[in-house]
Amino acid sequence: MPHAVADKTRMNRLRRRPDIAITALDGGTFLIDGRTQAIFHLDALGGGVWTALAEPATRDELAAVLAEAFPDTPRDTIAHDLDALLAELDARDLLERV
Repeated sequence: MPHAVADKTRMNRLRRRPDIAITALDGGTFLIDGRTQAIFHLDALGGGVWTALAEPATRDELAAVLAEAFPDTPRDTIAHDLDALLAELDARDLLERV
């Protein structure tokens, strides 16, 4: 992920946009943007991050929660995957900075 995007999400408190509809189906989570009608699929881990983003959190706070939940996963892997997810959610305008 580009460094600028990581910095953009790392220092801000983020939360999910409250107007995004959520549907859980077959172990995944589908987000529906009412403004664009776009549908975005999250795997189980992404769905967990989305759930956590109901309350404002920084990227580092989210990474700490994931590291605790997955102690056998290297922190670099968690950070990389989380950064990629947050960049995608941000690019699709599904997050708010608070």
